[in-house]
Amino acid sequence: MRLRFYNILLMLVLLMQVAWAQEIDFINEGANRIILNGDDWSDLRSSLNNPKSWTSGKWQVVQVGDSHIQPDIMTAQVRWKLQDKWGNGGRGLIAALNLAKTNEPRDYYLKSSQPVKASSRLLSSTWSTEIGLTGVAVRWDSAFTQLSIKAKEDGDQFSSVTLLHAPHGGYETAMVNEEVLFAKELSAWASRVDLPNTTDTVTMGVPCKSDFYGAIITNSSRGVMVHSIGNNGATYSTYLKVPDFAEQMRILDPRLIIISLGTNETVGNLTGVEDQIHRLVTNLRKAMPKAHILLTTPMDWHKRVTNRVAQQVKVSGGKKRRKARYKTVYKTTTSYVSNANVPRMREMILRYGSQHKVAVWDLYTVAGGAGACSKWVSAGLMNPNDHLHQLEAGYELQGMLLGDALLKALSGK
Repeated sequence: MRLRFYNILLMLVLLMQVAWAQEIDFINEGANRIILNGDDWSDLRSSLNNPKSWTSGKWQVVQVGDSHIQPDIMTAQVRWKLQDKWGNGGRGLIAALNLAKTNEPRDYYLKSSQPVKASSRLLSSTWSTEIGLTGVAVRWDSAFTQLSIKAKEDGDQFSSVTLLHAPHGGYETAMVNEEVLFAKELSAWASRVDLPNTTDTVTMGVPCKSDFYGAIITNSSRGVMVHSIGNNGATYSTYLKVPDFAEQMRILDPRLIIISLGTNETVGNLTGVEDQIHRLVTNLRKAMPKAHILLTTPMDWHKRVTNRVAQQVKVSGGKKRRKARYKTVYKTTTSYVSNANVPRMREMILRYGSQHKVAVWDLYTVAGGAGACSKWVSAGLMNPNDHLHQLEAGYELQGMLLGDALLKALSGK
């Protein structure tokens, strides 16, 4: 079904290609490749061609990021491209974003029958719960809740649910259709429930024993899984605050970890950011020594500048023997200026990757380099109201570009 959809989509794209070509000719397709920086990806290529070697029949990727990643529009394109070539291993990680009162991807929902007593988000000033891998957490004021999960995309049916939770507060059992199912503890932060049937919807009765982070939904087929962990406003430093973040990620058993951060760092001073990159990369490498890491650079974006200009407006007078009177009124104007920290952040990531043999995907250059922001806005790809976030078409294009770069690198081209 999904492949048929892409064939139809490709036909539409080809029909629109001539009309759209001039609008997106700023994309640097020649630069759309993974810069390996001496990191040897040959084991990734060989493992992809040997599905029997995959742990639990899955070959897994994790993309960690900020508000560009949270809605899963970009990551979804990467997921579909890799799955169309190497098989669909399942939807993967679904975070309790809506339960924590923040925006959630549209291809799933995760609801509970009991009201949430407390919730925390990665960028909250204080955390009222223990926070975990997904960057969000919820706590119920109840001993028991009905947890409902639905996968909305064709092909994302699942046969097991792994519940992610505060350490050592696992779920020993779950009730599905009045049948008691026993959960298997996979780690201190994860408990898996195998379902009696493959489904796209399940309601599970679970005890509210600990703070809840989200779930992993997967099928019984061999294939690729691409998980996204995105949190609005996130930086390298905020993920470093999550207790045992790298240790928790081990449950996903990733072969490749993509880190798409750096945009929010460019709002302020970049002092200390390279050390934060190193600490996060080091933590991930220590916890998962067989996983490869890919850093991505942020693309050009503009800062909003507001000016308040005084004007003298005539209110009376002008006739003979009568002196004109004026009043001062203020007019607010908004403009956008290039953020000089973005190319500095790009250089920092490129330098770090080169020095530490970490692969880099240079989105800054691929997107068009300096001045790309204005072109993306004009082409209807970037939000004209903030010159920072992409519109849906923009995130889809970024995901397609990253997916293509990964396909080339993982195919040895």
